[in-house]
Amino acid sequence: MAYTSSPEAQQRELDELRNAVNCAVVLEKAGFRLDRQATAQRSARNLKFRRDSEAIIVNHDGKGWWDPKGDGKGDVFKLVQYLDPSKNLGHVRQELRALIGRSPTLEVVERTKGAGDRPRRDPAELWNRRAAPGQGTAAWRYLTEIRGLPDHIVAIAGQQGALKEGPHGTAWFGHRDADGQFTGMEMRGPDYKGFSTGGIGKRLFGFRADGGEAPVTRLVVTEAAIDALSFAALDRFQQGTLYTSTGGGMSPESEANLKRVMMQLAAQPEARLVVAVDNDLQGDRYAGKFAAMARDVGLWSGRISPKGPGEDWNAILRTRREGMQAGSVPVAPLCRLSEVLGSGAKAQPETVSPSWLGQAEAHGTQRPLRVSDASLPAPSEPVGKPAGPRLGSSPGMSL
Repeated sequence: MAYTSSPEAQQRELDELRNAVNCAVVLEKAGFRLDRQATAQRSARNLKFRRDSEAIIVNHDGKGWWDPKGDGKGDVFKLVQYLDPSKNLGHVRQELRALIGRSPTLEVVERTKGAGDRPRRDPAELWNRRAAPGQGTAAWRYLTEIRGLPDHIVAIAGQQGALKEGPHGTAWFGHRDADGQFTGMEMRGPDYKGFSTGGIGKRLFGFRADGGEAPVTRLVVTEAAIDALSFAALDRFQQGTLYTSTGGGMSPESEANLKRVMMQLAAQPEARLVVAVDNDLQGDRYAGKFAAMARDVGLWSGRISPKGPGEDWNAILRTRREGMQAGSVPVAPLCRLSEVLGSGAKAQPETVSPSWLGQAEAHGTQRPLRVSDASLPAPSEPVGKPAGPRLGSSPGMSL
């Protein structure tokens, strides 16, 4: 983000910060934690945060807040000044800039009273008690019928230990760090969206659509696990690819973990990073951040995003499948590669690897690829027999 002194540029920055920073992130930075009672309703419109005897309610999907004991309310700028009245607008802008891209952890407040409160359960314990979705189960139907994912993609993710079935038809997508340690799970269902509390938190969801037989030379990073599965279903060049998700906003620890995975990948010949983010402002931020991280470790990176504003890869998959069923979408062998964002930090080999991203690199242009439904490859067929939980040369996120 460029900061200039013109009134127009300042107003644009104010609007961007107002939309980019969640009030819950500001509260957690100030020592507030989610109230235990609100934790059971994490998808609710109002979330209560506490710090000792103070309480603040976050509403409007993180864009607003109010103090139930006082008259304080407003947007994220007023929240920062409400917590520290000594800060002027310049101080507030500086604080909010550092919080762009972060998402709230929704860590539960620790109670010192009420012996009847049950202790938080370790997400790893919950994960280990669950099984992968089976054909016909509620989570299987949610993923294949509502989300339009191919059966074989859902089966492979389950066989690799990356996907479990939660209660009430939810699908759980496991996150692991660069050493393969389980850290938490994305949880998605027809009426629910969240991330597990407790544990270490977000790191990376990952799975191999090719069964994991070849070394990883290609890393695809998406914003949500369902988008990672959707992209894999659309991708004809699955060999040697690790499909991952950050689970949305990232903490500094999550960013460090992703950079470590990139460093492991950069040691492989013809290694490359595919930034498969949404076509929106947040996707633009992620693309810039991930490209800079790739440059730091000497890894070539390219971006590909849906053509329609605000679209994600699952929307593209569902539209594509519906069009194919209706006979209105032609099957193209490759994505059109007229535009691609490159950030090579080391010399690339003269031979082009057999992947559409390798061909994109050969084009050498500098703009992000925007893909229409009709230009995407047809959903891929199963490649070989799915393997076990191996994601790279060893289980977990290690490459």
